[in-house]
This record gives sequence, structure tokens and C-alpha cells, in this order.
Amino acid sequence: QAQIEPHMLFNTLANLQGLIALDPARAGDMLDQLIVYLRATLSVSRSENTTLDAEFTAMQAYLGLMGVRMGARLAWRVGLPPELRGARLPTMLLQPLVENAIVHGLEPKVDGGEIDISASRNGDTLEIRVRDTGLGLGLGRTPGRGGGGVGVATTRERLLALYGDAASLTLTQVAPHGTLACLTLPLETA
Repeated sequence: QAQIEPHMLFNTLANLQGLIALDPARAGDMLDQLIVYLRATLSVSRSENTTLDAEFTAMQAYLGLMGVRMGARLAWRVGLPPELRGARLPTMLLQPLVENAIVHGLEPKVDGGEIDISASRNGDTLEIRVRDTGLGLGLGRTPGRGGGGVGVATTRERLLALYGDAASLTLTQVAPHGTLACLTLPLETA
């Protein structure tokens, strides 16, 4: 979390600073989305665990921020079944996956694309998927990282420390273009 939040916050503030002079209305929209995002994340950022509902709310606010920045180049869908809203998980687990989809998949693509975040139950397992229609593994990412940078490595380390072999994070190339990040962990309810 300490690696993710300052990076995203500084990028957003830099974009906001540039928009103030060029497009005050969009700057206002971005500031509104930043406030929503900070409310959603700061309320749970000091906790070790949160609910899937709170995590999805934070990601919708983040996507709102990125939507102001990218405009029509970004579309998104979020699918959270009502019965999974109370599922427990570590805080800020989705942020690096969604941020990677935007930064490495959709932003570098001229026409942008779509991101789809969904959750489902598979027996005693919670599956969270972040799918994008971006450039795909390796194409928008820094060379030598093999499709997974610091955010992915940190997420995998957190999963291993918290759940051992009972949790995983996989990255898969999606045809004809894009990436699917699939997070699997034990289903825990409040």
C-alpha cells in the first residue's frame, strides 16, 4: 500500500495541476473523483482487512479518476454479486491489478480500451478477475519484468504470507488482445 498510494496520488495531482489551466471543468471532475477515492481508501487504509464491497467501491472511484484523465479512451464494468459484498480480504489487494491494467495495458494503447472487474464464488474460494482489452502481457510493460512488476510481485508476496498455497495470482494473455489477472483466495465472510 505504501508503494501504490503515493505513486497514484502524485500522478493524479500532476494531472490535476495541468488540467486547472487547460480545462477547469475537467479539473473539477477530477478533484471530485479524487475526493471520492480518498474517502473510500482512507477509511480502510489503516485496517488489515476490508470487505469486497469497500474494495470495489475504491476501485470504482479509482476508475472514475482514470476516466477523467483518459476520457472516452477508458470504459469499465464492475460486477459484484450481492452475496459477496461482505466477503473479507486484505485491504488494497485490487489496486495494483487495476492500476497495472490501466498503466501498462490501456493507457499506452492509442484507442484505450475496457477494463472489467468481477468477483465470483467457486465453492469455498473467492475469485476476483481484472480483465483489460489493452496491449497484453509484455507489450505495454517495462522490458525484463515478464508481465509482472512491483505491484504484482508485492501482491503475490502478500498472498503467500497471508494464505500460503491457498491463494494465487495468475496473469494470462487474452485473445485477441489484453490481459486477465485472476486472484484466488479462500472465501471469508464477516
